[in-house]
Amino acid sequence: MLFPIIKIKRDDHIHIVGANSHDNLFIEDNAIHYLNSQGMVGTKYPEESDMYFTGQEPCCSEWPYITVEMVTIEELIKIAEQNIVDQTEASLNLHNALRKYLETESSCAKKRLEDDVSDTTGMLF
Repeated sequence: MLFPIIKIKRDDHIHIVGANSHDNLFIEDNAIHYLNSQGMVGTKYPEESDMYFTGQEPCCSEWPYITVEMVTIEELIKIAEQNIVDQTEASLNLHNALRKYLETESSCAKKRLEDDVSDTTGMLF
């Protein structure tokens, strides 16, 4: 048995539908559309969202259509494993960046306190 891997392209980034909880597919007028429910953008109006379905390029002149990639269950599991690794790495990177920011903010607050200088961050002059 084969499973379809539906991909969305935006700029140079390719996203596999279903890798995020905000991914939705819907049918309208006998056509399938993708919608990211978090940003409410998708493929229905690609000229506005710059999101397009992508897949395997045509193999020959007799079949000029881009096709949806089909994979085995083993390949699907490997894709899911890689997605978990990628999401974990992105989460850790975000966590580390936030931690570094908070450490810097704390260090700066200590310096201001030591020099008896008020916090003017965000203040308009």
